[in-house]
Amino acid sequence: MATKLRVARWMIRLANILVALGGITLIAIGIWTMNDKSFVDELLRNNLYMNTTYIILISACFMILLACFGGFAASKEVRCLLLTHFVLTLLLFVILLIGGVLAYVFKDQVENTMMAEMISDIRNYDPDYPEDPVTQAWDQTQRELSCCGFMTEQVTMSWQMWRQNRKLNPTEEYEMVPASCCQPDPNLECFDSNNMTVVEDSLVQGDCYVLALHYVRGHASTLGGAAIGISSLLVLSMIASLFLFKSIV
Repeated sequence: MATKLRVARWMIRLANILVALGGITLIAIGIWTMNDKSFVDELLRNNLYMNTTYIILISACFMILLACFGGFAASKEVRCLLLTHFVLTLLLFVILLIGGVLAYVFKDQVENTMMAEMISDIRNYDPDYPEDPVTQAWDQTQRELSCCGFMTEQVTMSWQMWRQNRKLNPTEEYEMVPASCCQPDPNLECFDSNNMTVVEDSLVQGDCYVLALHYVRGHASTLGGAAIGISSLLVLSMIASLFLFKSIV
């Protein structure tokens, strides 16, 4: 019996160490996701992604606290504490699993909303107000992803979508794009001398819609996969709690 109790005690300690490490990993991924995707946030206009990130981030913090509580319960060998630990771990497992599933739901949903939002925002871009959220979002997205505009049935080149912006192109004679579309090469002239049209060879050629969609989907897959994968550590912790619970006479 003493050997069984000793094994059960070490099991729950090991399980809680793994849970704490999993929580730290999720916090790191959550913070990376929030910081690294901020430049496309205004173009997404989809709260599901950020809400999912917050759910997983908060759950990860509770994972660390729960791991500490589990270690305390194991050291005291009090059955009511172990039962409480089991119930809280089960609740956290469900929440974290839901967060992971929501990340995959966002991955499938974003394609349906992102194009409409980008079409709307490209018309609202205002080079005279660089601090405007939409203007900042477009400039940062184009610089970070090396893209310029996006393809639709109305254009043959992605940069031509900027013709729909009346701040840059007030008349049909203009063919202007934001400066963020220009290649970062000081030797290249991005705009011609009359400042009404662009030099096409000096523009970055990426499609912002395709690249941004791939970018956020990759983040969503990483976040969802990590949440679901690390939630399995909570199952291990629940099994260890039950084993120690039954080992205590």
